[in-house]
Amino acid sequence: MEKTPMKFLLSLLLLVSITRATAQDQRDMLIIVSAAGNATYAPEFQRQATTWQNLASQAEISATTFGLGEETKEEDLSLVEKNLTALPKAGGDLWLVLIGHGSFDGRTANFNLRGKDLDPAAFKSLLNPFTRRLIILNLFSASYPFLAPLAGENRIIISSNRSEGERNYSRFGAKFADALTSPAADLDLDGSSSLLEITLHASAATQAFYQDAQRVLQEHAVLDDNGDAFPTPTTAFIGLQAAPSATTPPDGPTAREIYLLNPTSDPLPPVAKAQRAELEASIATLRQNKPNIQEQEYYVQLENLMRKMAEIYQKK
Repeated sequence: MEKTPMKFLLSLLLLVSITRATAQDQRDMLIIVSAAGNATYAPEFQRQATTWQNLASQAEISATTFGLGEETKEEDLSLVEKNLTALPKAGGDLWLVLIGHGSFDGRTANFNLRGKDLDPAAFKSLLNPFTRRLIILNLFSASYPFLAPLAGENRIIISSNRSEGERNYSRFGAKFADALTSPAADLDLDGSSSLLEITLHASAATQAFYQDAQRVLQEHAVLDDNGDAFPTPTTAFIGLQAAPSATTPPDGPTAREIYLLNPTSDPLPPVAKAQRAELEASIATLRQNKPNIQEQEYYVQLENLMRKMAEIYQKK
């Protein structure tokens, strides 16, 4: 029996490795647009969706859009369900961008699609099988009731609203779309805007809109990237660091390491960036617990964490 040439085996192994790496790195995006409700909103929702589509194309993210164009016999909710069911449950990041109108009557929350609406419980059930990282952007009005049901490990959630009482039309989604391509969103001037930077820039632009219009601020964006369902208001950030909280671990380190477009001038590879995010969260937690720790023990723990941080950069 003729032996398989070693060169062929090596080529086959290389092909398998490339295929696995590609599957792991593949990023997907679902852009889900609500019913316009009023014709005056349709162009703005279309604009936001188009901005996301263009950015996904630049970032080589496979994007599918729902809610635009002519309605079909099959409702948007059914199309979203089928697409989520068919997507790989493991792999690269899955972006879920929800744009437009939501509603909350005090008991029931919905994202208002054409036809049947999407509610938090149904959305949670659809996302339960996924182990890949989920980046859920609830850029719609009355979005806060969706946050707690969807929160969990390996999930980053951004919500236009900080409470169930914020139900009016949200301008945060429009400002978020603007921030995607705004050089001003690069807050740390490293050449690329992270998810955290885009969120903070969009939040500041939203606040400026209400101030310029001399109106009461009706929406307060929040971020949860540690999975505890206790989000941090964007107003709690000083620069790219959340102010210490006495009750909850800090949010922000993971969102700070997520980029739609690369490269960034940050020299660290993705695995090292994830390790850095974990260490930054541990350092922030240690600092907020400082009053409860003996001084010597506090500095021993801090030195240990800082040494681990230095090792990450030494290995790059």
